[in-house]
Amino acid sequence: MEKMIKLWHHICMIKNNKKHTVGDTLEEGRNILKNARIDTFDIDCRVLLSYVSGMKHYELISKPKTEIPQKLYNHYMRLIKRRSKFEPIAQITKEKEFWSLPFKVSKGTLIPRPDSETLIEAVKSEFKDTEKCYRILDMGTGSGCLLLSLLSEYKNAIGFGIDVKCNALKTAKENSKKLGLHPRARIIKLNWKSKKPTTKFGPEKFHIIISNPPYIRASEMKTLDPDVQKYEPRRALYGGRDGLDEYRQISKALYYWDILDDEGKLFLEFGKGQHEDVKKIFEAFGFKFKKYFTDLGGITRVIELSKK
Repeated sequence: MEKMIKLWHHICMIKNNKKHTVGDTLEEGRNILKNARIDTFDIDCRVLLSYVSGMKHYELISKPKTEIPQKLYNHYMRLIKRRSKFEPIAQITKEKEFWSLPFKVSKGTLIPRPDSETLIEAVKSEFKDTEKCYRILDMGTGSGCLLLSLLSEYKNAIGFGIDVKCNALKTAKENSKKLGLHPRARIIKLNWKSKKPTTKFGPEKFHIIISNPPYIRASEMKTLDPDVQKYEPRRALYGGRDGLDEYRQISKALYYWDILDDEGKLFLEFGKGQHEDVKKIFEAFGFKFKKYFTDLGGITRVIELSKK
């Protein structure tokens, strides 16, 4: 019996002292994610190992024999397990790149998506002078990725980001500080169902108003990918039965608040096939349609409106 115990301890020691190389560790992570039916298994295993080890992606490829310390290997495998349950990479690493800037994300904010860069491109196409002192309002700022991306482009602009959730406001503030934009960013708790918020914004009107509100229809909620359904905040996704509830609220708020400058522009993101409905909602409150913008996939993604 004593010999058996010693043998078992010896086997455990060998197992615990097993050397893990970059190549072997990547392959192990890749197989776990592939078996879990994660479509992006190949890139995900590399992103997570790069995050854990601090190695660049090209180093993971060029140095497959590099040893991974046991502690880092264990950490990596814990993250692989989380990803195998469809937890988004951005929530695991707590960061997502948007407009070539690193944004912190939290479970209370929507993960920035490449499609939303269409809105930034739309604003830039209409406001070409990046030196002017524009006033920008972001309605439903979330992580602050839209507002802060614009402030990074317009060096003299002042931005206001509003949201109703404290965790989103906290994340947006942290991002503004992380990017060094906090002196020009005002992150405010405010519901667009509120009365005219003159004390929040001051007397001057806005040159640019943007918003990417929730627009997923009720019938679409159950068809979303597992990583979105299980891990992203429902309030940042669900837009009511037809997906247009928040557009109705925003159009009404902007009509009564009257905070868009006469020469200002309003830019809104929406879902596939919603452009005509969004246009009608805002035209009913006197806003004038200017143009649509399409994303990289050719889908009509953003509308531009004005008061005149």
